[in-house]
Amino acid sequence: MTLRVQVQTAEGSRSDYALAGTEMVIGRSASAAIVISDVRVSRQHARLVARDGRWWVEDLGARNRTLFNGAPLQHPEPLHAGDRIEVGDAVLRLIDGASDAQESEVATLPAPTATTLGLAPHGHAADAARIWTIHEIHRALAGPLSLAELLDVILARCFDLLEPEEGLIMLRGADGVVATVASRRRGPGSQAVAIPRRLVDEVMGKAQPALVLDAAYDERFAGSASMVSSGIRSVVAAPIVDAEGTLGLITLCSRLAVRRFAQADLDLLVSLASAAALRVRNVALADELAAKRVVEHELALAHDVQMSMLPRAMPVRPGLEIAARLTPARSVGGDLYDFVLDGDRLWFIVADVAGKSIAAALYMAITRALFRATARGAAGVADVAARMNEELARDNDRVMFVTAALGCLDLVSGAIALVDAGHTAGVVADRDGVRDVQDVPKSMALGVMATATYTEGRVRLQPDATLVLYTDGVTDARATSGEMFGEARLQAAIAAAALDTPEALVAAVVGAVERFASGAPPEDDLTMLALRFRPGR
Repeated sequence: MTLRVQVQTAEGSRSDYALAGTEMVIGRSASAAIVISDVRVSRQHARLVARDGRWWVEDLGARNRTLFNGAPLQHPEPLHAGDRIEVGDAVLRLIDGASDAQESEVATLPAPTATTLGLAPHGHAADAARIWTIHEIHRALAGPLSLAELLDVILARCFDLLEPEEGLIMLRGADGVVATVASRRRGPGSQAVAIPRRLVDEVMGKAQPALVLDAAYDERFAGSASMVSSGIRSVVAAPIVDAEGTLGLITLCSRLAVRRFAQADLDLLVSLASAAALRVRNVALADELAAKRVVEHELALAHDVQMSMLPRAMPVRPGLEIAARLTPARSVGGDLYDFVLDGDRLWFIVADVAGKSIAAALYMAITRALFRATARGAAGVADVAARMNEELARDNDRVMFVTAALGCLDLVSGAIALVDAGHTAGVVADRDGVRDVQDVPKSMALGVMATATYTEGRVRLQPDATLVLYTDGVTDARATSGEMFGEARLQAAIAAAALDTPEALVAAVVGAVERFASGAPPEDDLTMLALRFRPGR
């Protein structure tokens, strides 16, 4: 038997490959025999290899595992026609090359209709027409048709073979509402026949097909004035259902004088609905994936914009050493650090906006802009905090707030004024160890109440002492076991690097957090700032 590989991507493109040689690598690399352009696919993801007179498939240790017939590929598996390989979002199907060639010949035949076949309910001609119709639908499923085009093809083939007067396809939307998404009508008139809600609920609710020989004597149509007035009497309906539930239904209607449907017609419609279910679900997933990729792209741009708002270089003054690091838990975050050099004063801030959403990132940008606008020329840190708070609290309908440590370093005397706005005043590290900053009163977070007042405390750093500010993303980091990093580990990490440069200290603490987390996703944004000043140098 000659095997071929049909590759179907999530976007609907399709390509065929003949199994040849002794090995065919599947991957993202341009040198692969079967190239899959998907970020989830490794450069060399899997391979098809000829061995012992047959073809096998094996995973090449890809980060995202290869699926074989729906299960992770653990070891090499022999290939047969009908097998399914999933690599990233692409699906590879193994087909019999000879059978595929025969199908291509069948596809060139003109479409048989019920008229040319004599509308025989049984017999070779009717069976051939049904087989041809199912074959055409499956060919359409494998092609690059949109969902709307595919549904039109399904209805067109149903009209060719079963010759109803009315046909429609209904699907359940994301909001759960069932609506008509495709319809077709034979002859004059544009008003669609209203299918009774009771029949729709029966077919979709029970996932069972329905055959109505005469609507006049079927209780499901009792009270349906539209059906009575239209003269429609015979109906077939089949649910579009897959393993995850009922997606919709296909319904065909006709007058008795034109067409009275039989069980064979219902069987065909069930087959078509079953074939359509796979593509309906795949298209929905493809649309969802495309939308997700757009969102991911927008978030990546937002991340770049947010990171570009951070200081590009540390302030430079004699005796001043300063370092900072911000790592968002997601693409964008709500943490902030910034500096403003104003004559002989260095203003600095470390802040944390409540939440980790896009809204938090926007609020962070507003907070930064307010800090820069109010710091220059301000009388003191408490004044800056009060003015920022007043603006952040104005029209704050979502009741967002910012915890922050704001400070001002006098570059002549070395004195530091600090405000703790619902945050933490940080720690001081030197050769004697690590201790909390003292004598800095705790005030209300920014943005909570417009009339809040703020009181600053004073700190004076000894030579070689370092002021360290941070957000709770450091202490709240969790290991895979769920244990938190905590204050004790933070102070130990700072103490171990207390005499290093601020840059080395920040790197050491961030490294300790990352080793502790050991690959566990971050709980919150992580921000650190370390400042050292030696007056007179």
